[in-house]
Parts: sequence; C-alpha cells; structure tokens
Amino acid sequence: MTIGETIKKIREEKGMTQEELSNKLGYKTKSSISKIEKSLAEFPISKLRKIADALDVDVWEIIGFNSVEIDDINSLNVFPIHKKAVPILGDIACGTPIIAEQNIDGYADLPDGVRADFALRCKGDSMEPTFLDGDLVLIRQEGDVSDGKIAAVMMEAETDTEATLKRVHHIPGGLILIPDNQKKYGPRTLQGTEAAKVRILGVAVGYVRMI
Repeated sequence: MTIGETIKKIREEKGMTQEELSNKLGYKTKSSISKIEKSLAEFPISKLRKIADALDVDVWEIIGFNSVEIDDINSLNVFPIHKKAVPILGDIACGTPIIAEQNIDGYADLPDGVRADFALRCKGDSMEPTFLDGDLVLIRQEGDVSDGKIAAVMMEAETDTEATLKRVHHIPGGLILIPDNQKKYGPRTLQGTEAAKVRILGVAVGYVRMI
C-alpha cells in the first residue's frame, strides 16, 4: 500500500471527505487531496506531518509502522561469540552521517545461524533502543531492502562518501531515512539528484553488543 492509499484508508475510516481534509489543510480545492491519495503528487515530510495532524494520527502510522513497533531484529537479542567471523569495515553513523572508513578494522564473530557479509560499528544514538553507540551491526549485502527494514545506506557528498544506518521507506522518486529514536531525531527525505547518489549497502540482520 502506498502512502497515498494509506492516507485515503485512514481518511475514510474516520468518516472524513476529501473536501473536509482539504479544508483542514487550508487547500482551496479537494483536487490536491485526490492527487496525494492517487500518488500523483510528491510532497515533503513536513507536509506529511500536517496531513497526519489533520487526520489525528501519528505520522509513522501513515508511513507504515508506528513508533512502538519492534522490528524482528530485536528478537535476536545479544549474541554469544562463535568462531565464524566477518570483517569490520569501520564506523557507521546512528545520527548525523559520518565518513565511512572502508578499511578492515578487525573481525566480528558471527552467532550460529546468522548470515552476514560484514559488520559496522555504530556511532551515535539515533537508532536507540534498537542499536546503541558502540554496537557492531551485522550487515548482509543487498542492493535494496523492503520498507521498514534497517539498512546501511551510502550517500555521495561533494567531497566524501557518507554512510548512515536507518530504516528505509520508498517514496515516488526517492527514499525516506527514518531513525528509531523518534523523540530526538526526524526522518530525512531524499529525492531527485540527492536520491540518485544513494546506494544501499545491505540490510541489518543482527548485532553484537559488549556487556
């Protein structure tokens, strides 16, 4: 279901017409709502927040998961150490993106039954409580991920290459990168030329935490 279809579903469940929603948002006609619901109009995350407020729901409900939903990655808990290992390729940001060091910085032992290709060390708190600063996140290489999954995302900047760890949600012509620490951080919308410079490295399949 697209974001537009979700907006329509919530609006109808609340017994609200397109005209009523249009009036709440200050639009002159209901045609703007119709275009949004049919995914014919792109809009920034700021407008999505206004629509959520007008529908009296949380923005995460429109995006496709709510703030208390726990991804299946949490069920993996804290892993014991085993012999099989994958290379640690440096740090990845859990906050403002930082430069990704693409040199092997040791090895992370894999738990039984977990398939991963490399590990990245978390920096920051934007993915709390799922990941903490210092956790080793195990990544399985994939060129894309389904909506709501946590991914290692590489972005080309003007002078450097940056990497960040976020939940990914696809929108027309781009992506929304969503942190788990929603009380402190907001989502980031990437569209157009900015979205074209994004490369998904892989999906997070687990983590190793030192206790």
